[in-house]
Amino acid sequence: MNQKPELRCVKGTEATASGSGAAVAMNSTKAQATTGLPSVLMKARRAALEELHQLLGDVFDKADDTFFEYAGKAGSDQEKDAYLETMRQLRLNRKEIERNFYQKLNILFKRLPHTGEGNGVTLEAISSPQGLSLVADEDLEMNVALESMATKAKNKFADKLYQLNTRMEAVLAHSRVKVNEKNNPFHPQQVCEAFNAASQVVDCDIKKRLVFYKLFDKFVIADYDLVLDTANAVLADAGVLPDLKGTPRLAAIRRRSSDSDSRSGSTDPRGNETQSAAKQAANEFFGQLQMLLASVRNVPTVTDVVTGPIGSTASDAREMSSSELFELLSRLQQVQPQADDLPQGRVSLPKVNVRGVVTNLLRQRESQQGPERVGQNDTDVINLVSMLFEFILDDENLPIPVKALIGRLQIPYLKLAIQDYGFFSRNGHPARKLLNELARAGIGLTEDPDLLQKDVVFKKVQSTVQRILAEYEKDAGLFEELLREFGQFMQTEVRRAQMIEQRTRAAEEGKAKVQLAEKTALETVRQRLDGKTVPEVAVRLLTDGWMSVLKLVFLKYGPESNNWLGAVKTIDHLLLSVTPVADDAARKRLFNIVPILLKNLRQGLNSVSFNPFEMGEMLTELEQLQMQVLRGDTPEQVNGHGGDPAKDLVAAVTEDMERMGASPVAPSQRKVTPLDVTRKVAEPEVTLPPLADDDPYLAQAKKVGVGTWMEFRTGDDVRTRCKLAAHIKSADKMIFVNRTGVKIDEKTTLGLAHALKNGDVVILEDSQLFDRALQNVIGNLRKVKQANL
Repeated sequence: MNQKPELRCVKGTEATASGSGAAVAMNSTKAQATTGLPSVLMKARRAALEELHQLLGDVFDKADDTFFEYAGKAGSDQEKDAYLETMRQLRLNRKEIERNFYQKLNILFKRLPHTGEGNGVTLEAISSPQGLSLVADEDLEMNVALESMATKAKNKFADKLYQLNTRMEAVLAHSRVKVNEKNNPFHPQQVCEAFNAASQVVDCDIKKRLVFYKLFDKFVIADYDLVLDTANAVLADAGVLPDLKGTPRLAAIRRRSSDSDSRSGSTDPRGNETQSAAKQAANEFFGQLQMLLASVRNVPTVTDVVTGPIGSTASDAREMSSSELFELLSRLQQVQPQADDLPQGRVSLPKVNVRGVVTNLLRQRESQQGPERVGQNDTDVINLVSMLFEFILDDENLPIPVKALIGRLQIPYLKLAIQDYGFFSRNGHPARKLLNELARAGIGLTEDPDLLQKDVVFKKVQSTVQRILAEYEKDAGLFEELLREFGQFMQTEVRRAQMIEQRTRAAEEGKAKVQLAEKTALETVRQRLDGKTVPEVAVRLLTDGWMSVLKLVFLKYGPESNNWLGAVKTIDHLLLSVTPVADDAARKRLFNIVPILLKNLRQGLNSVSFNPFEMGEMLTELEQLQMQVLRGDTPEQVNGHGGDPAKDLVAAVTEDMERMGASPVAPSQRKVTPLDVTRKVAEPEVTLPPLADDDPYLAQAKKVGVGTWMEFRTGDDVRTRCKLAAHIKSADKMIFVNRTGVKIDEKTTLGLAHALKNGDVVILEDSQLFDRALQNVIGNLRKVKQANL
């Protein structure tokens, strides 16, 4: 049984122990000399990691069902296989992921006694402005997911983290370690980073990885208070600051751990403390943004959006309060253009110069109010929001009418940011989420004003913007209400579009299968006729009738079936039956084949509802030729038809294709003429030159996934937005649909590669608009700062 140290009172970083507590403290020091950690902290680590192990186990236990469900809803066989492959990799690599995860946490524990304030392995590259540099889109999306998980847990369990930090500092008082989110291995930031690093062993795209991260968020981060409570309880039961407010006890934790439903449904009575911690985190993040702005404020290469004060530069100018600025902005909001006043055509959108407008207003009232200027904090907010909306208005991923609507939200969002700095730091902020949802809904809209006025999604975006302009004063709850309404509306619209898209996809897949069946049937017959001299009636039987039989068998049973092999063998028997025999053995074999052949031909042609009269005529003529062969004669028609039947076959099929839509000519009257065998039948588009295997555009085309939005551009400046609904691999056909699920175009992989190369197609970015804007602003400021060091 482990002896518990009686460390009763800790103040600051100094501890006072008495009696047996002093002896235990000495024992803890000895343990630390060998393990690097005091024994009581090792015990807390062990108990907390056991709890964490149970939560992590739930992630893997649910992974199979989740990925299997996603595979069932996949839009293509390729996507389905990708989900199943990720599921398989998670099964195979589970132990390695868990081992790497705990190893990385253990490394942090070993470093803990040797870290000072500000040192340690952290997620700072994700959560701080210094780390928000321009990175790859997939990296950004992954970073946003990790940062969101860590921030959510940090805000939700702020009081528990504070207790744990305080107790750990007490235990490590002799090392003078300041425990915080940068070096506490129990902190959600460290846990998220360790999980991210450990899961890199799984080779999958960002879409599949984010599914795995969502499971981690749901089963680990959502219940991470169990881990924190366990660590706190072990330390408190060991006598480390047992009287801290809200200290949990192990018995209570175990009861909660046994019932996950009640655990997730419970509320924290110390919500005010959590809100205070969230506000503090928002202020810290905004402070870091201010430092970045200050570092480039006097750099001449930066636009005037970050230079100089707003308002009077007089030394006696009064600094107006945030509430006064808020009222001033509210008056500006009232004179914003209406949401139905939209730009026509591809025009450059005007940008709201808030700095200039506010400066002019202050100058106009200077005679009554005296010289005034905006405070530095509010000035920085104005600069940041201005740069964010400048990025949004320049973003080529959104149609111009949608950008114009979103651009009109600059004043309301500026007011919100002045009220709540959490707008910049919280991924889950309702106003941020609403902005992202509006952009996501708008990416598939057209720029045609007439069509837009009939589009229900555009009307909903329009009405949502108008409500913000008309109703937003100080109640940020409006954004939550609008987010909920808009989300419900889009769920209905997406469901409706998915139904149409599914029908479109099924029709195209069926069409592609038919085309493949026709091509396979043609190639099968062509290979068997190539280089042979065949009577005309045999060629007619194959081109006019048996090709249809082959197509039907291919579609119904597949090219690997016995039915297909039997239909192909019938062709071989047909050609054998009209070929002069060399000896009696061959004649005898042919004698046995002919009755079966005629029966099979009749059954096959009947299965495709072939014209019975025409079938009777051709089979009668065929029997006459077969009788000549059986008698040992050379069929007259064989000698009389000197053309290449393979070429004749292509000519006949091509002729059929060219006459599609015209009145059919009776097959018996068709004149079969030779045609260049190299000519392709029904080529859907102009033959494109091949691209090198390492061509970047070809590689990009191959990587395009189902659901990717694109903009098709024609020479007359018409732009059509559509997304990839299906990639039919068997026919190398990419099907593109519009927002409502209706087919717009189709391309091959090579065709898409050439279109990308020529600028006729542009891939659109549909990830979080606000996050991309913030990423861009911070990245550009950092570049300016580094360039002028």
